Amino acid sequence: MGDVVVVTGPPGSGKSAVGAALAAQLDPSVLVEADWFFGRWRRGGIAPWLPEAAPQTGPAGRAALAATVEYARSDAWVVYDGVLHPAAARELAALARDAGAVVHRAVLLPPLEVCLARVAARTGHGFDDPAATRAMHAAFAAEGDGPGDETLRTTDETPGALAARVRDLLRGGVLRVPAPDRAPAGGARP
Repeated sequence: MGDVVVVTGPPGSGKSAVGAALAAQLDPSVLVEADWFFGRWRRGGIAPWLPEAAPQTGPAGRAALAATVEYARSDAWVVYDGVLHPAAARELAALARDAGAVVHRAVLLPPLEVCLARVAARTGHGFDDPAATRAMHAAFAAEGDGPGDETLRTTDETPGALAARVRDLLRGGVLRVPAPDRAPAGGARP
């Protein structure tokens, strides 16, 4: 079975670039881009970072986790690129354990100003909310470094260099997310 590596952090942290670079360094590998699942709503969609979007983000998040676990059943590394808070990471770890896989989680956390500048400079991306960026950055900063919650305080490293740091941490086992005895009923919100 393949292992799952979650690359997470606030908007503008470099998740997508580092996740893609990491997937390119692992062989064989699958890249699950969680944003794709949250962008499926065609009519009546609510921005997924808003609290009132919970009835939509729940199913989207569960679909992203289910796809991740299905890919983990193969003999490939699965890189999950998306916002995934600790409760959802533990749910993923329980689901992956049942599939014979292990989950690792790396939190990318550049300074808030870097995240805000990157979000403001994006083109063709559906997310551009500075207030939501601040809130998500604060939430990730408050997490700390518990088991499976390793935070990489990043600055100006390239995505490839950060992916190499994640690989080093994988080898050391510090990114492993402990799986609870069983997954919570109904699923945690990513």
